[in-house]
Amino acid sequence: MNTPDPLEGVPAELRDWHQGALDGDPAVCGAPQPMQPGYPCIWNKASHDPHRDVYGRTWPNRPEEPLYVAQPRERSAGGTVTVATRDHGGVTLVEPSWCAGHAGQAPVRRADIAHTGPEHSFAFEGEQLLVAMLTQRPLAEHGTTTTGLYVEQTGYARTLDPTQLRMLAAALTVHAMHLRTLAGELAALHAEEGRTP
Repeated sequence: MNTPDPLEGVPAELRDWHQGALDGDPAVCGAPQPMQPGYPCIWNKASHDPHRDVYGRTWPNRPEEPLYVAQPRERSAGGTVTVATRDHGGVTLVEPSWCAGHAGQAPVRRADIAHTGPEHSFAFEGEQLLVAMLTQRPLAEHGTTTTGLYVEQTGYARTLDPTQLRMLAAALTVHAMHLRTLAGELAALHAEEGRTP
């Protein structure tokens, strides 16, 4: 009787990263997963959080790095924030729970006030490919005031050999999974806000 393949249905690119993690490939993170021996992190060595295995299961990434102290938030107990503006002075408005805060922000036009969430970085071989973050301009005069995911691509440009190209394809597959997760979180936020996703 044949033993079933535990990775049946997993894309070949992800299988390659999984095998690289098992084999100690220097380009693959390979951090062990608690309670799941044999399923290490398949992200590349670039900065990432959280770790992710070949099935998409995640666990915290706590590298030994210097601690950075977050800027104090200006949020009040009532869930509002006062933002300094050039044209209307201090403007108080409701701050979404996902907003990373407005501390230290230079005064802006009232219409340009933007809530911004934590930055998600998507990298390959230590170089950033794109960044993404939740954003909302609640008082915008033009365009939408709906919460969205701001995505910015970098100018990454390289000539790759076949192995590097496969690794890039695998990284993009993992990044696409992360973007789908963010899309689900954004749809849930829209539902909470009473908007149609």
